[in-house]
Amino acid sequence: MILKEAEKDADVVIWDGGNNDFPFYLPDLHITLVDALRPTDEEHYYPGEINVRMADVVLISKVDESNVQQAEEHAKHLKNITKPNTPVFYGESVVSPEAVDPETGAKLSEEEATNLVKGKRVLVIDDGPTLTHGGMKYGAGYVLAKQLGAAEIVDPRPNAQGSLKQVFEKFKHLENVLPAMGYGDEQVKDLEATIHATPCDAIVVGTPSDIFHLMDLEKPFVTARYNLEVMPQHREAFEEYLDSFFDRYNQHHQGPPPQAA
Repeated sequence: MILKEAEKDADVVIWDGGNNDFPFYLPDLHITLVDALRPTDEEHYYPGEINVRMADVVLISKVDESNVQQAEEHAKHLKNITKPNTPVFYGESVVSPEAVDPETGAKLSEEEATNLVKGKRVLVIDDGPTLTHGGMKYGAGYVLAKQLGAAEIVDPRPNAQGSLKQVFEKFKHLENVLPAMGYGDEQVKDLEATIHATPCDAIVVGTPSDIFHLMDLEKPFVTARYNLEVMPQHREAFEEYLDSFFDRYNQHHQGPPPQAA
């Protein structure tokens, strides 16, 4: 009933599933995103493999010049678990800074945002799930801090407060980033206390959560915004595949044209 109501108001309905989800409506086009920095993880985290096996098209994200060969090996491996003839394309994550004037709330230019980080001692706060059970050593915030020329990325571990101490003890692969942990009011307070206790000139926020609305960061901060862009060598083929979706949809839902008597 929900789907039928949505179809009344739209020509295309997009289901955006998270990392622990898969569609409970049968899609006409199923696009699965996998991570170039975590090859084969789709087979180790439920329901990643389900999404790859169901996919009509797979897009490997976070591909750049440094890991194209790794992405090619990843693509070959994916062929073992995808449906026959499922195309695999590459995309890159483009990270850019965003900041606002703390007094006026006006958006700063990219140059002004860059100057908040360049040559400074920076605390990086990255997405919690990505860093903890996701197994990553860093996220978009760390990438942006390096990209903008931070003089130093501060190690938050010596200044961890409350439950954040246990987080670092459990996830020992974390060194130069602070995971944005906020599972409950107490942990939000622990995160805020850790931020305040860590000496730095500025903060780069790489979590999609608007933590600056939950707490006073007490330092100038820049937010890492990231967009997925299909790589130039795959863009035309990817767009053609999306365009062909409408033809397949019409064939499936409307059937062949009526035959003359």
